[in-house]
Amino acid sequence: MEQRGPWTRYGGTTPYRTPRFQVHRDEITGPDGRRGSYDWVQAPDQVRVAALVDGQLLLVEQYHYLAGTLWQLPGGSVDPDDDGALTAARRELAEETGYHGGSWIGHGFLHPLPGLTDCRVHLWRVDQPTPGPTAAEPSEADLGILRVSLPEAVAAVREGRLRCAPSAALVLSLTG
Repeated sequence: MEQRGPWTRYGGTTPYRTPRFQVHRDEITGPDGRRGSYDWVQAPDQVRVAALVDGQLLLVEQYHYLAGTLWQLPGGSVDPDDDGALTAARRELAEETGYHGGSWIGHGFLHPLPGLTDCRVHLWRVDQPTPGPTAAEPSEADLGILRVSLPEAVAAVREGRLRCAPSAALVLSLTG
């Protein structure tokens, strides 16, 4: 038995597992005192990077199987071989845009879907990274790189062109 705030967890199962995520079913007593089950997804943490180059923000444009074409900040999963979220952020920025180095600042993390997953998205800003060759994964063959001013990126959030929630949150945090 394990207490999680007003919830009590008695045990659970993992009815579905893939290389990318696991689905869990926990047996619980909820805050209302009723017993039941709670299904949730365990997935790797993610990163998003706000890279500022000569006063412009690097965005990537890519078609996503479930969401369609999105503008978002470079990023992806924290892999098991990464030595933490900063390592993953540096790797993802270099793979997707070719940029590396620069001055890095952490902006904390978000829980994008707290009722469904314990996954966190770690947010980073890097100023004046250096260009280099990209090394995108095969699934990113359609990835395009955009350079936009910060005001244009903020407008893209407000107009619904930049719909990736962690990317939007990080872009908006850069204006304050």
